[in-house]
Amino acid sequence: MNYGDWALLQDRRGRVYLFRLQQGGTFNYHRGSIRHEAIIQAGVGRFVATPQGERFSIHRPTLEDYVLQMPREATPTYPKDAATICFLLDLAPGMRVLEAGSGSGGLTLYLARAVGPTGQVWSYESRPRHLERARRNLSEFEDWGNVTFVQGDLAQAELPPNSFDGIALDLMEPWKALNNIAPALKTDRFLVCYLPNLTQVITLLEQIKTLQLPFLHERTLEVQHREWDVRPPIAHPKFQQVGHTAFLVQLRRVGGG
Repeated sequence: MNYGDWALLQDRRGRVYLFRLQQGGTFNYHRGSIRHEAIIQAGVGRFVATPQGERFSIHRPTLEDYVLQMPREATPTYPKDAATICFLLDLAPGMRVLEAGSGSGGLTLYLARAVGPTGQVWSYESRPRHLERARRNLSEFEDWGNVTFVQGDLAQAELPPNSFDGIALDLMEPWKALNNIAPALKTDRFLVCYLPNLTQVITLLEQIKTLQLPFLHERTLEVQHREWDVRPPIAHPKFQQVGHTAFLVQLRRVGGG
């Protein structure tokens, strides 16, 4: 580890603390402080303690850690949903993917990692503050130069036809953009919509039928993770769980006829 790197400390209760290492910096805790220099000297996967004996393990933050802890202008797409969206889009290195809106950049980070340095992510966001926050969150954690941020309304955007391997929409009314983005998505590739409530899902599918848009409804799902507190011989589900976050609607682009 070096100055300028992100560090994550975890206490004995599993609580995590994310910060960037700075020369002369100090991590302050209610039971003492730890110099950043001491964290670097100990190294990742090791332990460091305050003078009062409070011990922490040292880690490089994962993408999940960063997305859950990063500054935000909007609620980010939860990592469990972002990872599933990449799976539903069937992304691979070198692919080209479109997203809207950028929000705080949580999903953007997952998409960028999924397509890798040789791929491309186009991220549309209509709100300037959200766009700037997403850009900063990306650049401060993992920026391979494969993301292009665009301020604007996706429903009005001029998109190159047959150019995207996948599209992810985190919009309140995604059906307003479907007619515009359909020609840009390659045939037999996927569009995933992130929708908080079931009414939006029903409206989306009704609009696809009414407007006769070239999409097949593959599936609608929600991602549930049930964490357990395992301390032998005791084991039980954790008392605090992340419940419903959103419905993910997977659509497949089909040809005419």
